[in-house]
Amino acid sequence: MNTNDSLSPEFIEKVYTTACELHQKGQYAEAHNHYTHLLEIFPESSSLHYNIGLLFYEQGKYAESLEHYLRALDTTEDDIDLLYNLGLCLKKCGQISEAILVYAALTEKNPDDADCLYNLACCYKDIHEHTQAIEVLRQVLYLQPKHQSATNNLAYLLHLQGNLHEAKRYYEILLELNPDHQAARHMLASVQGETVSNAPEEYIRSVFNSYAATFDDNLVQSLSYSVPEQLRRGIDSVRGDRASFNHALDLGCGTGLSGLVLSDICYHLTGVDISEDMLEKAREKQVYDTLVVDEILRFLLSADTSYDLVMLADVLIYIGDIEPVLAALQMKTTEDVLLCFSTERDDEADFQLQPTGRFAHSPKYVSSTAERTGWAIAYSEETTLRKEGSDWVEGTLFYLVKDKFCGSSSHE
Repeated sequence: MNTNDSLSPEFIEKVYTTACELHQKGQYAEAHNHYTHLLEIFPESSSLHYNIGLLFYEQGKYAESLEHYLRALDTTEDDIDLLYNLGLCLKKCGQISEAILVYAALTEKNPDDADCLYNLACCYKDIHEHTQAIEVLRQVLYLQPKHQSATNNLAYLLHLQGNLHEAKRYYEILLELNPDHQAARHMLASVQGETVSNAPEEYIRSVFNSYAATFDDNLVQSLSYSVPEQLRRGIDSVRGDRASFNHALDLGCGTGLSGLVLSDICYHLTGVDISEDMLEKAREKQVYDTLVVDEILRFLLSADTSYDLVMLADVLIYIGDIEPVLAALQMKTTEDVLLCFSTERDDEADFQLQPTGRFAHSPKYVSSTAERTGWAIAYSEETTLRKEGSDWVEGTLFYLVKDKFCGSSSHE
């Protein structure tokens, strides 16, 4: 590249054009080689750093992408596309406050840019600045009244703040825009107090994919969540603190918080979750032998292993009618299995879809359903599950076995 021919404008243009064509075709390694050769000649080129940043971003290599976007910014401070993509990259890197500064600057220059406003609102939402997020989402919808994602997020945040009347209106608007939006239909049902049997897969998947990156910190630190640890203490109480299991199953394993408390008492641990993003976080913990992306009932119906320990920590809160799951577990577990799970508590109805979009179950319903499907409650315990605002969410921990003649106990 250091010959006179390699420095000719024609040759440089040819290499750059080839690099862009390879980039567009998704041939990232070859494109990167061409960009890098040019960068040796033009190390301060904003366009080269921008393209390399974009190339890394498209591969999910956000730290490398950020490095090149920032280099591009050194010589080009006012490029709208560069700033927009820099904001996206900062958000992916978890630098939300910095992303907010970028998008705020962009919206000052271009107050009618709905995309920038929407991304700014999402950043506010990510750091739980919900009032500011709502304000910006209203601006987005003023500019683009049919913006589905903005409508969805505004409905959700209004719902979260307890403004159920206005949340209901935006859920209805969202369903007018997209009648097949199952998450909106579920949340509308929760606001209206309707009875449904389960939360739709799409709703559960979208909720947890969106929260995967910050799930552990938010749940454990902000919401004082300790259900896996509580269930583990119950396992030790029911089976003894030296109990061990051959094939344990963590249904709805999420990011693997339950796996952390189960891995030392089982020979083989399988985790199942509907959210791919949550499973990626679980995989990072390196406590599971097998991880499966699937809906739990569908997984159970096709499973070819018999499990002797099953845990569902904060999973049945997305299932109203638990009978199909308990029945399926009867067929996919050993005779000496221990089944443990948590539920949110509601003493008035068998199960109730709450305004939160989650289900609560009465202990009597759980007991009768367990008996109907061949289970007996070996032990149950009333507890607090997590914080919600300034209040504790009340729940119950259950430990079930197949021996119908065992003595049952409970602790208030």
